[in-house]
Amino acid sequence: MTLHIENTQLRDPERLRSLLLDAAENLGGKGSVVLEPRLPWEAQAMLLADADQQPVVVSFDAEQARMALLNGLQLLEQLSAALPWINQVHDALQQKQRPPRLVVVSEDFPPGAREVLASCPSLKLFRYRALQVNGETGLWLERMNPGREQITDTSLPTAVDEAPPAAELAPEESGESALPPLSAEETAYFQQL
Repeated sequence: MTLHIENTQLRDPERLRSLLLDAAENLGGKGSVVLEPRLPWEAQAMLLADADQQPVVVSFDAEQARMALLNGLQLLEQLSAALPWINQVHDALQQKQRPPRLVVVSEDFPPGAREVLASCPSLKLFRYRALQVNGETGLWLERMNPGREQITDTSLPTAVDEAPPAAELAPEESGESALPPLSAEETAYFQQL
């Protein structure tokens, strides 16, 4: 059987949500389950519970990494205020009252991502590539590690097992800067945390 693999654009947030829901274990860790596929706030987000019964907020945006990160941070504040209610509603959290973790997914890493990761150890940042394999759409996720220069590749169960070309996996090697610095607004926001 011949595989036909090509990059594709994925701008529909509901299609992206569907693919990310299929990848809950890759985003929240092995044993993660989906609690809320769509949180009731304006931002694009979902709620998972990891294997340790800790809530995990997955914030995503198909086009704007900065908005995915800022919306995710705002959702953490809103979710922290609602945590007693969420623990009562979702048995998977077992009333442990643990603070939520944040996972941010976008087409690219947000500006200043390394600095943000250094100050927020529980944050996970992923960028995705949408691929079509023999007509089926899947995701290829890359996770940014805070203390390393390389990126950890993570493929999803619904994704292709084939890697995209090496030039797409390592933009730093081509001399391009993958992460622009934080804006003044973002710097001020993170300093108040």
